[in-house]
Amino acid sequence: MPRTKAASQQPRFCPRPPLPIREELLAILGAAPAPVRHALAELMLSIRSGLDAAGLVAAGGDGKSKPLRFVDASAKVYDWRSLLPMLTDVRRKLDKAVAQRLRRRSKARQALAQLDEQFIRLRRSHEQMSLMTQIIYALINVGGEFQTPEEILEQSAEVLIEQLEADLFVCRLRDEAGEWINVAANTAHGGQTPILVRAMEENIPGHPVMEAVAAKSWSYVLSNNLMSSERGGESYDCVAYQEGYRSRLAFILRGHDTRPFGLIMLYSRSVNFFSEYDHNFLADCSRIVSLTVGSRFEVGRDALAKAAGGMAHVGNNALSVIKNCLELVKEDLELTIQSGSGQARSGQAISGQSGQGQAVRKMGSRLDLAREVELIGCALNGTERLRRAIANLLDAVDHPRLMHYIRGEEVLDLDPNVCLSGDE
Repeated sequence: MPRTKAASQQPRFCPRPPLPIREELLAILGAAPAPVRHALAELMLSIRSGLDAAGLVAAGGDGKSKPLRFVDASAKVYDWRSLLPMLTDVRRKLDKAVAQRLRRRSKARQALAQLDEQFIRLRRSHEQMSLMTQIIYALINVGGEFQTPEEILEQSAEVLIEQLEADLFVCRLRDEAGEWINVAANTAHGGQTPILVRAMEENIPGHPVMEAVAAKSWSYVLSNNLMSSERGGESYDCVAYQEGYRSRLAFILRGHDTRPFGLIMLYSRSVNFFSEYDHNFLADCSRIVSLTVGSRFEVGRDALAKAAGGMAHVGNNALSVIKNCLELVKEDLELTIQSGSGQARSGQAISGQSGQGQAVRKMGSRLDLAREVELIGCALNGTERLRRAIANLLDAVDHPRLMHYIRGEEVLDLDPNVCLSGDE
């Protein structure tokens, strides 16, 4: 049956175009009851916060953004009853993503904290290594001349008090009786020093420094509570200190046989002042001071021993020659005098100047003048040999020559037969 015009002109039904997502959500929220609407709004705000916490971006209202990976694409939302479980599922999946990100952040924070701690340790180690280098340079720089052990120890203490920023140093050396004698003390700015105990015995009970001296493995000892013993302090020798020294760092200088030969004790008015330096730094510093001070001691003793041995070798030979020649001359003169005296007693007395001259001529006739001149010349040669040996000793300061001596030792070669550098 053909359609009539009226029928063909009737409007056809066209479906309504879909609303934008924002308007559709607003329409769904508007149709929901008030309590449900409020809960949905809070849940959507929570999802937004979760997206920010998880580092995700929500799909925009333009529909161009990609849907979130944890949103079910097959979920259909028609009203608030279907919207509520979908939002709840999104919030639950977001919780997992946020928890994973928090765990990663926690691990990152722990790694950052460990890295920061390692950096602090490395920086502190670098600072202490630089300080150690400065101490080594300073200790070597002050060792350019021969000095007594007391002066060497004091110079090393002056380096330490400057580099470690202490307030007072006390130097002690062991004497023949085994007691530790105070040989030097001074403050950082040259002010008055407190009353010091001159001698300290190693058998003082409870004294931390003396206990460390007795222990062969200790190279230093820290004392951070220098009050008197009746007040619970750690030291006995600081009772007389009237200027408030509260921290002490004692370096125990030991030789190769671990036997201690010196003490350098640094004091500070601040409590726990030296605790900022770690164990390895203080132990290395003590060993370096022991090596530099001990080496200067040994070099000085060795130089004196070589000079004394060389002079004894040449000088004894020269003196023996001089002594033998003079003894022979003395014997000849004594025999001549004795012979002349005997003849004077048995013969006639000679009077006047003519008689005295005759006696002298007779005495000279009994002497072998050539022999006496030869002996005196031999003594003079020995004196010249000794003089040239002394000149060689002075020349050995710039041009030392060593020779093997008795018992495998080496001494300075002061033989005058070797040409001096200035005579060449």
